[in-house]
Amino acid sequence: MSEISLPIEYNMTPAERFYKYFNHEYGYQKNTSDPESKNEFIEEFMNQIPEVIDELETNLIKHEIHEFYIKIKNLKYLCEFSEEFNRYWLLLRSVSGGLNRLLEDPSVDHLADVYIYYFSRYGGRRKLRDENWFENHRWDFLDKMARISNDDELNDFILEKIDDLTSYFEFYKKELQSFIFELKKLAS
Repeated sequence: MSEISLPIEYNMTPAERFYKYFNHEYGYQKNTSDPESKNEFIEEFMNQIPEVIDELETNLIKHEIHEFYIKIKNLKYLCEFSEEFNRYWLLLRSVSGGLNRLLEDPSVDHLADVYIYYFSRYGGRRKLRDENWFENHRWDFLDKMARISNDDELNDFILEKIDDLTSYFEFYKKELQSFIFELKKLAS
């Protein structure tokens, strides 16, 4: 997807920005003489998102974190249209990514490798004056990992993070459902 080239209108809702962008991108002009004329991309998006939500929810219920991690990537482009989508997508992707790495070999020995990977990737913990919410989540994840000393604690941690992931997904899902509801009103 190319970068959004339309002027940003801050008073527009995320659904309005999405609708305007994809109508412009596909050269679609709402035809008042033909009320049946619709932008096929937007129609397909509105019809497929409920299925995508159901698949992601099923992945979480079945603890299929790898599948969730892969599928949530496909919704990244929505981050362009909403700060809420951006926040929750980042959180969903990062927590599912960390869990995905842990579940490759759910053992305390592998846990140390995962911790070292993330610690070396993001550097040592520095106390930031106004550490943002995402950094707080990242360091909470790593700090809890550092305190795990046996397989039972690791299992409890994994289940706790799956519960967290499910909770974050519920917020994301509500945003998506509201977004789709508004898009349907715009498209009608």
